Amino acid sequence: MTDTRNKPIVLVTGANGFIGSRLCRRFLDNGCHVIAGVRETSDLTYLNGLAIEYKYGDINRADTLTEMVAGVDYVIHNAGVVKARTADTFFMVNEDGTRNLMKAVIAHNPDVKKVVYISSLAAAGPSRNGKPVSEKDKPHPITVYGRSKLAGERVMLSYADKCNVAVVRPPGVYGPGDKEIFAFFQTVYRGIRPAIGDSDRKLQLVHVDDLCRGIYRVTRAETTSGAIYFIAEDRAYAFRELVTMLEQGCGKRTYPLPLPALAFRGIAAVSEFAFKLVGATPMLTREKANELLASWEIDTGRARKELDFYSEIPFATGAKQTYDWYLQEGWL
Repeated sequence: MTDTRNKPIVLVTGANGFIGSRLCRRFLDNGCHVIAGVRETSDLTYLNGLAIEYKYGDINRADTLTEMVAGVDYVIHNAGVVKARTADTFFMVNEDGTRNLMKAVIAHNPDVKKVVYISSLAAAGPSRNGKPVSEKDKPHPITVYGRSKLAGERVMLSYADKCNVAVVRPPGVYGPGDKEIFAFFQTVYRGIRPAIGDSDRKLQLVHVDDLCRGIYRVTRAETTSGAIYFIAEDRAYAFRELVTMLEQGCGKRTYPLPLPALAFRGIAAVSEFAFKLVGATPMLTREKANELLASWEIDTGRARKELDFYSEIPFATGAKQTYDWYLQEGWL
């Protein structure tokens, strides 16, 4: 049995996924006892070989959460859905699931030191008029996913007077093991240089290891209950710059494929309709197209000031590392 004496005990919900598994590694590396909160049917491949404890439960089944949350010092609420066939599913998991978890924490572990909710830049919405988004700006999500994550934030913040809670809003997360931005890497690797919409629009990303380091800093810092933080690379890039760095990272010669915004939205509409006809979850929807065509630039000043967090992995370095992992694992 693992000796947990004098070790902070950290529960990570959704621990088996891309971000969750890297969070487990981060907290292990910092001397914590890590509990992976997962469903009994979860694929645990990303957790193989880690010296962690497993507790099984489902955030949409309140009766399964009592034992999971009991006795832990920190809860990192990472479980959620990023793709779903219906809006109801997004809200059922990202909002109602968060409420179930917080009710369990307050009822069965009222002395918890801090609960950190992993939200998304999608909850805040894109940047406008060339101004980076800050935590002080009024949220204006443009997708159902973003609205559901904002709803989850509001549930979390409603408990700010009962325990110490914090919200982390990462932008697009990439790195070894990522499946969401993989298609972008794959497209360039196949020799296509996408020029979608305005190639000068700004995008800000975060390497998964920088994100996990930032989340760890949230648990260690003296944060005000209800605080919200953007954790991202310290600078934004024009879309064309990101594509150039991907070319350099994979060492492939590419050929331009211009896709004006109107054409891209048309492709998304056809994709959405076709997938719905066969009852499948579409990879590209009209909302997703609007999201991809927007600018996503962030002010990371609060994280620097209050968490002493500075990103360490620039996209050029992270892209090369990620390509190497995809090649090593046979994804490309």
